[in-house]
Amino acid sequence: MRAWLAAAHGEALAADSAQDASLRAFADAEQLLPRAPDRDEDGPYLALDPVHLARWRGHALARFGRPDAVGVLTDALAAHDSEFSRAEASLRADLALAYLANDEPRAAREQLAAADAIAQAVGSARQHRRLSIVARTVA
Repeated sequence: MRAWLAAAHGEALAADSAQDASLRAFADAEQLLPRAPDRDEDGPYLALDPVHLARWRGHALARFGRPDAVGVLTDALAAHDSEFSRAEASLRADLALAYLANDEPRAAREQLAAADAIAQAVGSARQHRRLSIVARTVA
């Protein structure tokens, strides 16, 4: 729970453009992650493992336009659990923004198209709204 809260704090700080504090919060979350996955049957369901944490951190890095976002997000995508379709669409949208920040518009458009296909398949209105915003940036 503490790792998840630290990561959520990092997300909130990223939304507030507090880059250094955000990245420190993600580092804290990484330190707090349990070495072996455990499920607290009495607590809330929280999905946070190294891959999810990398996805969240990559989102923040992409928001900040950092060149290392591409590597973090690409690694997260390679290890991503396909059961989390909406998360994959979001990850690919972040990857599109990261590619754009690295002046790779073709790769950005490819990731945006893949994200759109996933959002269409799962019927996610929230992802469609986000993708339309990203599409304006990529265009």
